[in-house]
Amino acid sequence: MFCVRIMIRLVLLYGILFIKSIAGWSDEPHMIISQIAYDILTPHHQSILDRIFEKSYDDKLRSPIKGAVWPDAIKPIDPRRAPYQFSVRRNEILDIFNDWHYVKEPYNPTGIYLSPYDMYAHKGKNTASGITKHIYKTLVGVGRRNLTGTYYSYNFYLRFFIHVFGDIHQPLHTINFFNSHLTSGDKGGNLITVTFGKLVGNIHYLCDNVFNSRKKKWFNSTPQDIKKLADKLTTTYPRTLFPRQLRIPSDKVSYIDEIVSESHRLAIDYVYRQLPAPILTKCRQFPIPKHFITQLKKILNKQIAIAGYRLAEYLKDILDNVPSDL
Repeated sequence: MFCVRIMIRLVLLYGILFIKSIAGWSDEPHMIISQIAYDILTPHHQSILDRIFEKSYDDKLRSPIKGAVWPDAIKPIDPRRAPYQFSVRRNEILDIFNDWHYVKEPYNPTGIYLSPYDMYAHKGKNTASGITKHIYKTLVGVGRRNLTGTYYSYNFYLRFFIHVFGDIHQPLHTINFFNSHLTSGDKGGNLITVTFGKLVGNIHYLCDNVFNSRKKKWFNSTPQDIKKLADKLTTTYPRTLFPRQLRIPSDKVSYIDEIVSESHRLAIDYVYRQLPAPILTKCRQFPIPKHFITQLKKILNKQIAIAGYRLAEYLKDILDNVPSDL
């Protein structure tokens, strides 16, 4: 009852409370990541990618840029993500893919007991890192063999790969925080409410949209909008700023684990170590200072740029192995 009263009071005070379980970066960051990668590709690679996405059964998301949000658009949690032309949109039931967006690596600074499941939930194929590895290995392994794969399978795999590859660069998609109040974890910050002035929201959602600074929806964005935003971000954060992060080894499959570990460390350093870890609970709101937001926004924007640069290198390998008869 105490938690319920707190939530009701927040709604009355602030009008709207952004307590949502979002499946990935918001639409705008996902589209920017895809645009950055697309712009790096050669015209030959771009034409292959365009051809595959043009064969999509979903005519609203038939580009590599807007197609990047499809794995979120099919989620049942937020019908507003996909305004298809139904008088009443049916709620999707495709929740089997939910775990594909996360790597639930535990962070347990106070040392509470964790069940074996919580200790090892980040392992295996059905996580963001496992799915990313599987899709990359599968599509590179095609080796341009004719009569292998269809437009449907390539559409499905590429949409998820582009999307989930972006997700593993969002720090709160790679962590599950535990303490004595959150014995099952905080779901990547979804259960932690922070405030700054009249800004109220769970820290995961606010990181997904970079503290409300990247909230463009795919259906309200033109290609020109996203191209302009991507160009601005790459001008601010050019590839030359990230020699270490963009030193990608030949073993790109194992490197995915490095990407996840990097994001996990960022979550610890720039989120949880800046908050009162022992007392974090879903029943309270926690004020954050301006420098917390300023610093974290910078980290998140860098992660969007880095994700786009890295994605291009992975897509090159995949597109080099698309069958010539597809």
